[in-house]
Amino acid sequence: MIRHILLLQPRAGATPDAIESCRAGLASLVGAVPGLVDFHWGENFAPPERREGFAYGFSMDFADRASLDAYGPHPAHKPVAALVRASFERIVVFDFTL
Repeated sequence: MIRHILLLQPRAGATPDAIESCRAGLASLVGAVPGLVDFHWGENFAPPERREGFAYGFSMDFADRASLDAYGPHPAHKPVAALVRASFERIVVFDFTL
């Protein structure tokens, strides 16, 4: 099992509706992308001085490394990734094996 984590810093003009569209789009990928088995989204409640602007984040669990590798180029992922890039200016990725 592979855990894929992203930390997200919103763009100055990102609206709550745009951010919700990102969350909903990402959630819709479970079942649509082979090997993507779970998704969790959250708003960062750490004190502002500790979060370095990362106000949101999510994790996805993949069955294996091959599933994660196939996720990026998957046709269902591309429009959702574009939404995320449009709403968030800084994105940090952390992938590891569970």
